[in-house]
Amino acid sequence: MGEEVNIPGTPQQAPQQAVQEEQPPAPVEEPEAEEQPPAPVEEPEEEEEKQRLIAAGVMEIDKRLGGGLPPQSLTLVEGDPNAGKSVVIQQLSFGALKEGFKAAVFLSESSPRQFLDQMDSLGMSTTDYYLMGRLSLYQANLRSEREKAEKILQQLLRHIESCDSQDLFIVDPITPLLFQFDEHYVLSFLANCKELVNQGRTIIVTLHSYAMSESLRLRANSIVDAHLRLRIEELGEQLVRTLEVAKIRGAVKTARNSISFTVQPGLGLKSVPISKTKA
Repeated sequence: MGEEVNIPGTPQQAPQQAVQEEQPPAPVEEPEAEEQPPAPVEEPEEEEEKQRLIAAGVMEIDKRLGGGLPPQSLTLVEGDPNAGKSVVIQQLSFGALKEGFKAAVFLSESSPRQFLDQMDSLGMSTTDYYLMGRLSLYQANLRSEREKAEKILQQLLRHIESCDSQDLFIVDPITPLLFQFDEHYVLSFLANCKELVNQGRTIIVTLHSYAMSESLRLRANSIVDAHLRLRIEELGEQLVRTLEVAKIRGAVKTARNSISFTVQPGLGLKSVPISKTKA
């Protein structure tokens, strides 16, 4: 189960003329010009992209994403512990697989079996995709010593660059890099991912909010195409999970860019109206 990264027409006939005395000959009809078939109308490239958006499958969230994450983009998903970061990643993975993407997920804090089991528990079974080779799961131990972690990271980037059999790559999470390296290294990793996006890849990386300084957040936000933030907030006597769309390429900005949600067994992520969270 999974792989450990030690890191594809008939011509028209002239009408017959009947010749009769004291009658003029019948007029000869001019053959109709052959009708040319209409030139094929090329669909704009945007139409193809619209059909390939990576949606979470939750109407209120996808609305704030402009329909979904765009292909050939770099997305950063950051979140507090237990804020639903993994569930959002799994929802996006499932949406991408249903849309025809072939995905590779690199897991640094869970195993492939745990990933598949959690997807099943949320009503989003991906076992068939896994067995058909549409979903590949890799275990990437970024918590090892610095030298080994750096080697794994370079192998991961080379795999994304050379892999033509997959078009979506998810790294969940890259938080250990902040304990192994400095912020500059993390920004360099994101910049390398952005270069791969320019070569046609679609990449999603996750990061824990507690490991990010405001300076790193702002600089990372300037690199990525989409930035989603997950929080746990106190609302009255309730703890509410909130997803904020901090940035999304190509989406129309709206006054409301946040949504509250719950995680329900067998259903996955479920949006909750603000009025109910305040009740």
